[in-house]
Amino acid sequence: MVTAGSKGSFINISQMTACVGQQNVEGKRIPFGFAGRTLPHFTQNNYSPESRGFVENSYLRGLTPQEFFFHAMGGREGLIDTAVKTSETGYIQRRLVKAMEDIMVKYDGTVRNSVGDVIQFLYGEDGMDAVWIEPQKLDSLGMKKAEFDSAFRYELDDENWRPTYMSPKYADDLKTIHKFRIVFEAEFQKLEADRLQLGTEIATTGDITWPMPVNLKRLIWNAQKTFKIDLRRPSDMHPMEIVEAMDKLQERLKVVPGDDAMSIEAQKNATLLFNILLRSTFASKRVLKEYGLTRESFEWVIGEIESRFLQSLVAPGEMIGCVAAQSIGEPATPMTLNSFHYAGVSAKNVTLGVPRLTEIINVAKKIKTPSLSVFLKPEVSKKKELAKNVQCALEYTTLRSVIHATEIWYDPDPLGTTIEEDVEFVKSYYEMPDEDINLDKLSPWLLRIELNREMMVDKRLSMAEIAEKIKHEFDDDLSCIFNDDNADKLILRIRIKNDDEAPKQHENDGVFLKEIDSNMLTELALGGVPDINKVFIKEGEVNKFDEKDGFTQKAKNKEWMLDTEGVNLLAVMCHEDVDATRTTSNHLIEVIEVLGIEAVRRSLLDELRVVISFDGSYVNYRHLAILCDTMTYKGHLMAITRHGINRNDTGPLMRCSFEETVDILLDAAVYAESDYLRCHREHYTWPARSYWYRRLWIVSE
Repeated sequence: MVTAGSKGSFINISQMTACVGQQNVEGKRIPFGFAGRTLPHFTQNNYSPESRGFVENSYLRGLTPQEFFFHAMGGREGLIDTAVKTSETGYIQRRLVKAMEDIMVKYDGTVRNSVGDVIQFLYGEDGMDAVWIEPQKLDSLGMKKAEFDSAFRYELDDENWRPTYMSPKYADDLKTIHKFRIVFEAEFQKLEADRLQLGTEIATTGDITWPMPVNLKRLIWNAQKTFKIDLRRPSDMHPMEIVEAMDKLQERLKVVPGDDAMSIEAQKNATLLFNILLRSTFASKRVLKEYGLTRESFEWVIGEIESRFLQSLVAPGEMIGCVAAQSIGEPATPMTLNSFHYAGVSAKNVTLGVPRLTEIINVAKKIKTPSLSVFLKPEVSKKKELAKNVQCALEYTTLRSVIHATEIWYDPDPLGTTIEEDVEFVKSYYEMPDEDINLDKLSPWLLRIELNREMMVDKRLSMAEIAEKIKHEFDDDLSCIFNDDNADKLILRIRIKNDDEAPKQHENDGVFLKEIDSNMLTELALGGVPDINKVFIKEGEVNKFDEKDGFTQKAKNKEWMLDTEGVNLLAVMCHEDVDATRTTSNHLIEVIEVLGIEAVRRSLLDELRVVISFDGSYVNYRHLAILCDTMTYKGHLMAITRHGINRNDTGPLMRCSFEETVDILLDAAVYAESDYLRCHREHYTWPARSYWYRRLWIVSE
């Protein structure tokens, strides 16, 4: 069954025959339930595998009672998760539908809601219906320069060039007629420019498969089968015919009609990717050499492309809002409710699945795992040591994070000390003190702090820097002495300085030192950016397009980047070594405050993509774009909740069909609101045969 692929996996077989394995609850081993035990069968504080939920038996041999209990605990979690998730995803889908149900394609090609607000000027930015779109490969992008030249360029300067794929007469034409040479050189240069534009501007990730209308490869294959193409025979077509036919075809493939500058630009943008695919697939040399198409079959293919392209255009009146809502809601059903750990970054916890989707569409002010992805400037990102410097500069460090231990001592002699370890460094310090100190003012109570050497080295801090920070924070109220950075133990000795006028009452100094101790540990910042609690360094791959080799996965394309726990986008972007153009935050509210509405739309799109694609699902760009534009078209972030949807200018009947029904209808009555029944939802809410509908109609007549 497993080999055939009908049901089950190799893990299921190994559980049946070898070992069921570790049982988990909330991503951890079975927790201690009471008095340091998981079950009464085990001794206290027993951390052995069998005590913490490891099932060593197979299903075939059978489980022991303890193993069975742990197995049931793990299974129960899955059932609860499924039950809770169903209602949550159902509610998410309903909210998405209510937010976008009135969005449709109008006859001018724009996407508008029932009030007439423009959501998009062209559906999906290419005017295509998602039904007719399928993934297609951009061949030229995956080729190296030598392969590219071989596939698209005629060897016109080679005297021995005798192609078998075209008539010898046509080959001589190409060599001898100067006008033809210019045309084919222009064709090749255009293909080169397309490849460069794809690599540097459009497909910068290196992905060569893109969703587009009209499957060209299938049409060619059908033509070869229908017209019984024999690749051993030369084609009866002149290469010039192909170039001219393709130029005319591209002019006929209209998405945005009109001759004004704006329409021409919109048309160019809408068909840019498809035209690049068209030019590279139907380059004259490929048509003759690779596909061997005859004149008849080529004309059939051209006709099919045109008719299918027009068929792929979205029909006016299409309720694309509902389609988008369902397309996003559907993959949310198999999503999980839990958070996951990023692979390779042990400590960085990331919210994914349904909770993250909820956070995004609710525009939550406080998110569970706020994080920045910090990219560094090229000169810094290549060397780990330089990236580590930025990591230390960004990570917010308090005194607590570098302390090993603190003690309060009664040590009445400032020049000497009752602590044997400190005698030598105190003596040497007071032989050459950094400042004039009136010893009579110093309190007999001493706060002694021992610092953690590993943390000091990791954070790149020195004793002098820490002492300077303490002095700066407390002015002249404290005296702080410290030993050398190379000493066996790193010690700070802090005493309170009393005023001249105050009588020598030092009884309360010990209590005061305790307060200073607790306050200083948490409050005193030694460096870094506030709110950036932790910074992780990781190596990422950069896809760089090289004209000669295309996209290469070589070691030179690796770079160091940073992930943070906690967000402070503005402060991080201001750091001189951070590449502010690529650094992003997963906290939408912060993005809109720092970078504005266009940036937050892009950020929203990327975050939705991450959530949906995590478990391998795919949602076409146009559906996500409709949701993103619905949330941002007014210039602020509209949450997909009653606080966002019901604050729109739609009629009271449409708003009351979502939530807060009674409140909305009461307000509508009190303020004499009118509803022009522009949306289908209002027609359903107010049935045509009802007595009140007829009364309304008679009165309006």
